[in-house]
Formats: sequence, C-alpha cells, structure tokens
Amino acid sequence: MKNVYRFFSRPGFLSTNYTMKFLFIAFIGVHIPLIVLIMAITFDWTPLEGWNIIIVALLATLVATGGTLYLLRGLLWPLHEAKKALSDYTGKKIIPSLPLHYSDEAGQLLQQVQLTIDSMDGLLKERKDLLALLSHDLRTPFAQISQIGSLIQSEKNQDHIQQYGMLIHKTATEQLRFIQDMVMILEGGNGEHQSHVYESLKIDQVIGMAIDSQHVSALSKQIQIVKHEIADVAVKCNRRLLSQAISNIIGNAIKFSHRGGEIIIKVHLFSGHIHILIADKGVGFESGKAELIFQKFTPEGQSGTEGEISAGIGLYLTRKIIQNHGGMIAAFSEGKNKGAVFTIQLPIAS
Repeated sequence: MKNVYRFFSRPGFLSTNYTMKFLFIAFIGVHIPLIVLIMAITFDWTPLEGWNIIIVALLATLVATGGTLYLLRGLLWPLHEAKKALSDYTGKKIIPSLPLHYSDEAGQLLQQVQLTIDSMDGLLKERKDLLALLSHDLRTPFAQISQIGSLIQSEKNQDHIQQYGMLIHKTATEQLRFIQDMVMILEGGNGEHQSHVYESLKIDQVIGMAIDSQHVSALSKQIQIVKHEIADVAVKCNRRLLSQAISNIIGNAIKFSHRGGEIIIKVHLFSGHIHILIADKGVGFESGKAELIFQKFTPEGQSGTEGEISAGIGLYLTRKIIQNHGGMIAAFSEGKNKGAVFTIQLPIAS
C-alpha cells in the first residue's frame, strides 16, 4: 500500500494534491475497457463479433475494476498510518516515526499527527518532571522544619527560640508560594499569571534565598557557606524555581560534605552570561561519571556523609529548571573524596 501512494506522489502534477491522485486513478480505470477494445480491434487479437465483444469488454471491465480498487486502497495508506500511530500512542505510548516529506493533504495529515504526538509526549514528560520536582522538593522544607523543631526542644534561650519560629514561618511561606507557582505552571497559566511567575531579579538575591533555605541543614552539620562578592546583575527567572535549583546544589554539597566542612559560592560574568560556581570538599565522584549524576534515578546516587537519604532525581530536576531558564549546568570532580564543583550558566537579563 505504501508503494502505491509513494509511486503516485512522484509525478509533479499529483505530488501536492491528494484528491487528484484519486481522480487520476479513477479516470484511467474507467477508460481501460475502452482502450482494450480499441487495441483488440487495431491489432486483431480476436474476431470481435457477437458475444466476443461482450466477453472482452466484461473481462476488461473486471480487470480494470480490480486494479482500480487496489490502487485506490493503496492511496489510503497515509490514513491507515495516521490511525495506527494514534492508536499505538494512546494504547501503548509508542512514539511513531511517520514520513514527513509528502506534500499533499494526506502528507500534511501525517506531519500534523507526528507533531501532535511529539508535542503531547513532551508535555506529558514535562508534567511528570514538574510533579517529580514538586514531590522531591517538598521534602526539603519539611526536613528543615523537623530539624528546627528538634533545636527548639533543646533550646532554652528565648531569643533563639523566637528566631527559630521566624525561620519556620519563612520556610513555610516560601514553600507555599513555590507550590502555588508549580500549580500555576501545571495548569498552563495565561500570560497575566506568567508575568508574575517570571521576573527580572538580582542574582545575589536568588542565591541568598537558596542559601537561606539550606541554613538549618548547614547549621546541623556545622558547615560554613562562604559567598564571595557578587556583581550587581539580574537574571530573568521564576525566583522560587531558580532558587530551588541552586538550593538543591547547595543541599547536595551539604549532604556530601563532612561535618565542619566549607562550601564556596562564586559568581563570574562572561560573554553576557552569569556563571555560578558552587564548590565543596566532600566525597566527590569519579571524573568520568559527571553526566550520570544528572540522570533521573541515577545509579550513582548514594547516601550523605551522615546517612542522609538521596532520592536520585534532585540533580535531574535541577538541570531541567536551569535549562528552562535558558541556562546550562555541569559538574566536575577529580575523584572520590576530592570534592565536587558545580557550575551554572544563566543569561544576564537585558
């Protein structure tokens, strides 16, 4: 069937018109009996008199009808392929690979089906990633609130207790706003809502939010976060998503650093981009496995230096957020127990 459609798509006058293919085949099919009779008379194939004329005309008509129906059925190949592609995707989640080079109406249908399935699959994967991000990053504030609760139980200084209470309030408020933004994105908010989701923000402020969100985790392991002076530049971002991504990197550095360690954060400007460097002196990783740690549910996931649990998707989600902000993220380590360096590149807001 495919070969029939392909054959009749080659002639120039038929290549861009699906209806013309049907009319052309039907025209030839209708005239085949007449052509056969003319040729039989011209070349004297058999005496054409009486019943001979009826028999030849009948046989030619039957052959022409069969051939025409076969060719017309072959022209329906794009429709069958489009139906099969949709059925395979909706039933088995199989992504088709339809031909996209045909230019008639049926070829355009194949193109639209392929584009629609690709778009739907991309949206579904994006939704799954956002839901995974939501479920993953809900753990961090609850863990922090739990840690603060433990500190409050053993704390007798009222000033410190008040500070811890303010920190709980701030953490809960930020997380509520984060969830609201995530819900808005999942619902596909309109332009008015999106203007509130993405804004031009000083990079120092974004990094500050990320450091604040990891303050309790760093305090519990007596880890010092050293932030070097940061240039006064802005980035267009969703403040909570981007700060959450940077917070994930800092949280990883804390998780895989030894008690009493140090984390260094530097920012450089180069070629219209902001380069954020986050370095620790923790357990590191094998130099050839830098890309593996960004995979979803990576096999390179491991527990922290004090048994902290790793879900295996934090860095994968972090990269997705950075890429959605037009940036890139990479990791480097000289090997086990030699620390790790993460670099984030983001465009400067114009």
